[in-house]
Amino acid sequence: MSIDQDVKPAARSLAGFNDELADELVSRAKAVRPLLESKADEHEQNSELSQEVVDKLTEIGVFAMAGPARVAGLAQSCRSMANVAAELAKGCPSTAWVYTIYNSCLWFASKLPAGIQDQMFADGVPLICSPQNGIGHLVPDGDSFKLTGKWSYATGSHHAAWTMVPALSPEQLPVLAVMPMADVELDYTWRVAGMKGTGSDTVVANDVRVPANMIAAFSDIAVAPPATIDESVRVASDYWVNYPILRAKALGVLVGCAEGLLDVAVAKSGSPILYSAYAQKRDSSAYHAAIGEATTMIQAAKRLVDDSCARIDQAACEGRVQSIDERTEARGAGALVIRLLHDAIELLMDLGGSSGFSTTAPAQRYWRDFATGSRHVIFNSQISYEQAGRHLLGIEPGIVEPDML
Repeated sequence: MSIDQDVKPAARSLAGFNDELADELVSRAKAVRPLLESKADEHEQNSELSQEVVDKLTEIGVFAMAGPARVAGLAQSCRSMANVAAELAKGCPSTAWVYTIYNSCLWFASKLPAGIQDQMFADGVPLICSPQNGIGHLVPDGDSFKLTGKWSYATGSHHAAWTMVPALSPEQLPVLAVMPMADVELDYTWRVAGMKGTGSDTVVANDVRVPANMIAAFSDIAVAPPATIDESVRVASDYWVNYPILRAKALGVLVGCAEGLLDVAVAKSGSPILYSAYAQKRDSSAYHAAIGEATTMIQAAKRLVDDSCARIDQAACEGRVQSIDERTEARGAGALVIRLLHDAIELLMDLGGSSGFSTTAPAQRYWRDFATGSRHVIFNSQISYEQAGRHLLGIEPGIVEPDML
């Protein structure tokens, strides 16, 4: 069953999300902001998160949020994860981005066949990376296979215990190969202007032995609900659709970039406006209006993200897959979120002046990280708006495959 087909609501009562824990997780994320701020420079310089930060975020549970209870996860909603993403991004956007990817990979791993999950979750919830830009090739080798390939943009690869990568079977069928990170190598290709600390390097496999029982057919797991999970144990998150859930919580990171920059701008409102009569920025009516405009745009963007998350979670709790209409609307709304946040961030950087672009200024990190993160392919505004327009006009086929909406 493809996710673009209608799925009737589950007949039984589904286990939903652990809403009671949501506010506590946001509080924990707020509490680690000073630590993240103190490590942000180090993350950029080393192109990876510090072990101290990884350990702390593991301790407070945020890396386990997307996992259902059956894999010892915290069973959190999309809304909960987006809110935590925003709080983490205020301290260090790279950290928040890694957090979202680890949770995306955890959720996807929770749909894998039982035999693979038994190995991956034997010692609790692991950290997983899953670069998708690339393809591997499997060659039979006795009762196993040899895998060779390269996969780019492996966010979180430096601390991950496992990696999941796409490959072609000897029959040229798409599969997902699962391996310990100890079996692969990293090519340090992540040389970028923003999101420097994510360690999104390239995973390389050279004739890596992969047991047959560590390979899953994409046709079984890239659907909602997953064919690998028996109906009797399915939970709400099994009805999430890949791209809407990945996009919505990642938008939380971008909201956090804007909110962090707003905090910086407000903190500097007592500084002077050079070559003017104003002793302080906050004496200027123009400054007041600009801060108000930026704040309003950020608040509007945050409400759009919250609404999108609520719709995703509601459909999941009803045991149904979001329709093409719903997913198309959400993709267009995501593009509007990017535009609102972009305009707010540029306005705030204008208020800060050239000093905000000093490499020692926190403002420029929010600016660079937003500029890089918002250009991820899942946010492509032109494609999103074109798809929304074609769908409204009834022009088929669309320019985005239903499974990619």
